[in-house]
Amino acid sequence: MIRKISIVIILFFIVACSGKKENDFLRQPMVGIIQNNEVPILIKTISEVKVRIEYKKNDESPSAFTKWQTLTKTNSLTTNLLLSNLDYSTEYQYRVEFDEDNYSKWYAFNTLPKQGEPGKFNFIFSACLRQKYMGYDIFTQIKSHNPNFVALLGDQMYSDYDGNLNILESYLSNDSLREALAQEGEIILNDKTVIDAFRSKYSRVYKEGFQNMASGIPLLAIWDDHDYGEDNSDGTYRYKDEAKTVFKENFPQYPFEQNDEGIYYKITIADVDIFVLDTRWYRSRMDEEDGKNKTMLGDKQLQWLLDGIKNSNSKFKIIFSSVSMNDYGGDTSSDKDGIDNWNGYKFERNKIISLINDNNIKGVLVFSGDQHYPSAHILNWQSPLITSSKDDNSVEYLLSNIGNAVFDFSSSPLSYKSATGTALNLSNQKNPLISYEIYRPEYAKPENDKHDGKINLTSVFGAVEIDTKSVPAKVTMKFFEYDKISSMIMETYKIIISD
Repeated sequence: MIRKISIVIILFFIVACSGKKENDFLRQPMVGIIQNNEVPILIKTISEVKVRIEYKKNDESPSAFTKWQTLTKTNSLTTNLLLSNLDYSTEYQYRVEFDEDNYSKWYAFNTLPKQGEPGKFNFIFSACLRQKYMGYDIFTQIKSHNPNFVALLGDQMYSDYDGNLNILESYLSNDSLREALAQEGEIILNDKTVIDAFRSKYSRVYKEGFQNMASGIPLLAIWDDHDYGEDNSDGTYRYKDEAKTVFKENFPQYPFEQNDEGIYYKITIADVDIFVLDTRWYRSRMDEEDGKNKTMLGDKQLQWLLDGIKNSNSKFKIIFSSVSMNDYGGDTSSDKDGIDNWNGYKFERNKIISLINDNNIKGVLVFSGDQHYPSAHILNWQSPLITSSKDDNSVEYLLSNIGNAVFDFSSSPLSYKSATGTALNLSNQKNPLISYEIYRPEYAKPENDKHDGKINLTSVFGAVEIDTKSVPAKVTMKFFEYDKISSMIMETYKIIISD
């Protein structure tokens, strides 16, 4: 049973509405992914209020309205309002109407290409949002790329750093934390539990740059260990139900396969199937011996993924995993390289790879976070590895040349103090059963991370364009990283995969 403690949680909010009432939003609305002609928009307020959304095409079309929803403390002053009967690949305007004839400003977003048909879309992916290292406004940079959506692949906040909510006494007695937050204004909440600490953590991370992006660019998200609750956490984590409650309060509605368990789900954009994994809720302890009884996904989720990949007719099939598939990423605090990622769960990883090989499935692309540096690997490749073209800054592959190889891309951190890598295990590079790395920038190595004698902020993200409408169908993957010298986001490497 969770012991209740009388606490003061300090939050901030952005004034995003006008009219008779002020400060109705805790933060600006957050747009979700269109599925079946519907788009969810997450609303969070600071007081009990009745809301609905007015929306229309970005022309002279008449307005449509969602149903009214009353926000109370019972539903945590949070709701998803569904915009229905939307067209694909169309720009829409929307605004939130509060009771008493009070309106927010107008926002705008674009819907994605029609499901089930060839199309073209792009997205940005990355992970790791630690509050104390967010001096650089990476979200304004991302917004300038105008992606169709942004995939946040875990650690959207750090519950166990900068005040550890797993030890509430420590969390609340962190003097430097209180001093930093006191400048943001305060809301007093008495007699609350660890849930309030989770809520406070999200509120401290999602500042103005993030809100301006998320109110107009659809978001896809999953958690990893730190926003799930604790470093290297697994299915035994004691607060996972509380973590899930607050996760659902902080992101647009997703089509979860099991609402009462892990938060994995599938979406389809154009004719591309996307499988979003939960690598924490079901996982066995990472220090267990690898074998048939050790799991990353749990039996149900694993079978769901295997069936989904096997039955998908998509030319390219995307897997979003909060931890990398390769053998190099993941937490090394245990002194066992990669034990927190799929390298520590090879028995289950091999089931996925075997299904792909046995059924001659091509075009599987894995995008992951957690790794803290940008990299691209090719898993289960067959020697010799043939490239269509290659230079110092790019490489292109044809699916016909690489068989059933699975690509594993990792781009993280989104906003952190360093983008660090470790030395390659060169013997693994010669083993086609493990992986083949095609990129890791030298300046991201730990020994080169200092400039002017101090560690500098950095941000890393991947920008992906998928085009199944053109011939040949093509995926273009670009890495971008914050250049410590120029203080600009720079393209560092490009990978092209053609059908």
